[in-house]
Amino acid sequence: MKIPSGLAFPTFLLVLGGASYGSIFSANKLAVDAGMPALALAFWQIVTAAAVMLPVSIILRSPPKLSFAHLRVYGFVATVGLSGPTMIVVVLADKLSPAIITLAAALIASATYLLSLAVRAESFRWLALLGVVLGFGGVLFIVLPEEGLPETASAGWVLFALLLPASAAANNVFTARLMPEGVSSLSLTAGLMTLSAFLLFIIMMATDGPVPLTHGGLVAVGSVVWAGAATVITYLCFFEILRRAGGLFFAQLNYVVVAAGVLWAYIIFGDEPNVWLWAAIVAIAFGLAAMNYSKARAERQARKVS
Repeated sequence: MKIPSGLAFPTFLLVLGGASYGSIFSANKLAVDAGMPALALAFWQIVTAAAVMLPVSIILRSPPKLSFAHLRVYGFVATVGLSGPTMIVVVLADKLSPAIITLAAALIASATYLLSLAVRAESFRWLALLGVVLGFGGVLFIVLPEEGLPETASAGWVLFALLLPASAAANNVFTARLMPEGVSSLSLTAGLMTLSAFLLFIIMMATDGPVPLTHGGLVAVGSVVWAGAATVITYLCFFEILRRAGGLFFAQLNYVVVAAGVLWAYIIFGDEPNVWLWAAIVAIAFGLAAMNYSKARAERQARKVS
């Protein structure tokens, strides 16, 4: 199938961003297995990303703005959209396979729709509801069967992983309501990553004390730099895809993340999915397809009306 010329670069960014984000879960596991405490890992991962984004935003004359409206957005997104999900993922790094954590991240679209429906930001759509049912049904394929989880994992940690899509959904739904007029994507990213680094520093000091980047040796250092770089790449791809191709095209990133997360886990750790994990992958993929198609159809109908 030939890709339209106008979508060739966004498609490349889609694959790059999805492969980068899907790799973070494996990078986290490598770092934690090397001895890096989970919350220290969260801090060093985000401070690495902030160390790249803040200077770039200043050089490109788009530094974080410090008005109350901007600080309010930084605070909300840094807490709910970045620091919270990052801490959840690193805590799970040695509890669940990266492939399973990836599937939890793939439920963000379903969780966002449910919360949007609850606050009346979205209309009810049967096809979208089917997507939600398939997505969360995929989780049951992992939790319920005795063979669905590795011996070292537990259903409780899978349920804890659902805090990831819940947190991300709250960020997706409420950030738009707080967003100031004319905010720059680069400025926003640099501001929220810098504030997240400060928040995670306080949490690290309160829980683990001062933990140097070299605490887990070269493997941990490499994994932290890897995760930080992947975070920067993911955000840059996210904003550029939105600018060039729109939100509906960007929604396909979830498919790449699922495939990449499972593939990275297999390449690095030899985590070959069992039949129940494959069933979960298929269910969640069909759920994403239903969500995307439902959204596309609703947008087409809205354009016809207008």
